[in-house]
Amino acid sequence: MRINEISGKIFPQEENGGKKAQRTESKKDKIEISSQAKELCELKRVEKIESVRKKVELGFYNSDDIISKVAEKIYKILKNDR
Repeated sequence: MRINEISGKIFPQEENGGKKAQRTESKKDKIEISSQAKELCELKRVEKIESVRKKVELGFYNSDDIISKVAEKIYKILKNDR
């Protein structure tokens, strides 16, 4: 038996007169996220929103340092879009 290498994959030489083998099944990757993981993600999102809300109420985002950082990030985004 001779083995041919094609683009990094190794395939055995066809022994059926050069006819291509037919695939009988299709494989697909599948991911499942548990309900517990979904709930945890939702809780973390709610906690993050509450944290930001408290910072807004306390005036955290009104400081010159934060305003400068936000303006710098906006500038970088706009500069890269052109």
